[in-house]
Amino acid sequence: MGQRVIAIYGKGGSGKSFLSSCLSVRLVQQGKRVLQIGCDPKHDSTATLFKGVLLPTILEVWREFHENGEDENLTASDVIFERNGVYAAELGGPETGRGCGGKGIVLGFDTLSKLGLFSWDFDVVLLDFLGDVVCGGFGMSFARSIAREIVIVAGNDQQSLYVANNVSRAVAHYAEEGSESRVLGLILNKDDGTGVAKSYTAQTGIPILANMPFVPEAVMMKDAFEVMEIPEMREAMDKFIANMDQTESVIPNPLDFEEFYRMFQQKTRGRLRRATPDELRSRRSTEELVYA
Repeated sequence: MGQRVIAIYGKGGSGKSFLSSCLSVRLVQQGKRVLQIGCDPKHDSTATLFKGVLLPTILEVWREFHENGEDENLTASDVIFERNGVYAAELGGPETGRGCGGKGIVLGFDTLSKLGLFSWDFDVVLLDFLGDVVCGGFGMSFARSIAREIVIVAGNDQQSLYVANNVSRAVAHYAEEGSESRVLGLILNKDDGTGVAKSYTAQTGIPILANMPFVPEAVMMKDAFEVMEIPEMREAMDKFIANMDQTESVIPNPLDFEEFYRMFQQKTRGRLRRATPDELRSRRSTEELVYA
């Protein structure tokens, strides 16, 4: 098998970055060469790979070289870092309210491409994407077929599954336009036993790749290498990797909005009443309407 480029998506707080880093560590321990790229403006994807240290981002470094007129002097060594065999980079993004995060993602990938990303000798390239966004830049992994395999991290809660369904809708949309990206499966994290995520995957045809255990000791750690010393976490990650190798990726059948909300037993009730121009202009009109 050639190089695998896998994009991992999930709602903020779903455990996506934590699991991405643990996956990187375990793959390296199994003899793979791995590059993890954080694709979230918070640039904290790789923090647990470097004991909590945040890497200088590609956009920060690029901006410094660009402002000094030294674009041609930028090298991979300026933006790629290594610890215990795991290679990593953070794309970064603009400060809040001062730019588009999606455009930052595109610029970051274009910079990595010029530096030779697609010619580097890695067995696995992991792209850790924030999922609860609608900006096109965050969907470039499947819009451009950069990642042929998409993994989604979710729990049984409505918000994380809403993100999972949105990502699935986007993958299915771009597949119709010729994209070769497919959903490899879902990681069920923080399982509360309600079975909602399993019901969702059954309806959409998405395989469940792993059910990650809740290990309080692991959650408190800031080093992914130490997390992989916990037998329960290591065994769960090994099962996940084995399932990744044995599972065929799919074009999902995402739910429409009404189908999705029915999963959470939210039914339409009553009728809508349209606001009138008079009540919008006058408080008195509203009072007459209410008390008439």
